[in-house]
Amino acid sequence: MQKEIGSISDFLKQGNFNFRIFDMGRRVTRISNQLFEKIENQQEQYPYPFQQSAWLAILFWDKNKQAESIIWFLKFPIDELGYLQLSSRDAFIQQLIDQLGSSLQEKQHNKPVSDSLKESPFAFKPKQDRLAIFHSKASKELGQSPSQYYAHTQEYLRGDIGYEQWKFLGLQGIADVVARLDEAANESILAKAIDSLPDTPLEIICNMLEHSEPKRNLSEALSHRLTTELEGKQSTLLIAALTRALSNGRPESLRLSLWKTLLESEVASEIEILAAISGRAWRDLDNRNLLKQFITALAGCNQEQFNILLIDLMAIPTLREPILAVMRQPDRTKELDEKIGRFFQLLKG
Repeated sequence: MQKEIGSISDFLKQGNFNFRIFDMGRRVTRISNQLFEKIENQQEQYPYPFQQSAWLAILFWDKNKQAESIIWFLKFPIDELGYLQLSSRDAFIQQLIDQLGSSLQEKQHNKPVSDSLKESPFAFKPKQDRLAIFHSKASKELGQSPSQYYAHTQEYLRGDIGYEQWKFLGLQGIADVVARLDEAANESILAKAIDSLPDTPLEIICNMLEHSEPKRNLSEALSHRLTTELEGKQSTLLIAALTRALSNGRPESLRLSLWKTLLESEVASEIEILAAISGRAWRDLDNRNLLKQFITALAGCNQEQFNILLIDLMAIPTLREPILAVMRQPDRTKELDEKIGRFFQLLKG
């Protein structure tokens, strides 16, 4: 007798699927199947809430048909305590049951599972660059070959065809290189190219690197370019892109030093820079001194920007209490004090 489907994990298990779960919000990163099951059972808070939601990619395939994998992009709200709102998840499960029938055997023969999401209120379409890096990570995860643009991107990064020829690059090829930094000396090749790259291709590469874990060599190259841009008072957007690219880089000490430098610089109150730190380097904000420096800099933005970034950060389970502690400290600037007052007025409604 078939068990009741109580969760997405149940659906995938009972359907005899292999599956992988990815967070698509703060950065494209794997969530283990075991952790996802605990999240669905409310045994664990959602680790990467973004804009008070869980942004998920669910990759699954019949155990005998890996080449025919299916992808769902789903967005569910997170509650005030950081847990997945089960009412939305349950509504999605009910949608599956309504559209596919209670017998999972029908899914392959009568009604393709992929069709079930066309009208779903829980589905979303990722941005092009995020979709590219997801596909690159997924193909690597499944042991598949990179795209046809991979080799050309490698040639470009080696400087074989001239760095000014970036318009001929394929976005998927860049994503493939970043997803495979540990293969074919890709990380070393990219590190050597960073200082020579024009702004536009560098920004595109940085948008991909924010979903990776650059090691010291590449992190130092990115750090050098960021410092150069900062000293030359160049594009704030490029500085923000470099910040995101370094957000998960190694070692931690290099990152923390850079964030301190940024928050003491002339771009400290630029919303693009602060959003890059809060959106991608949120783990580093568990450093109390850095968190205080960040919130003080954030007070230089307008009230709406201040509110949006703080509400987003406070949804992260590990940051809520530290943020409240910083906001209670008596040595606040007048500007910060006023922003905090209006912030709590908003929360009280």
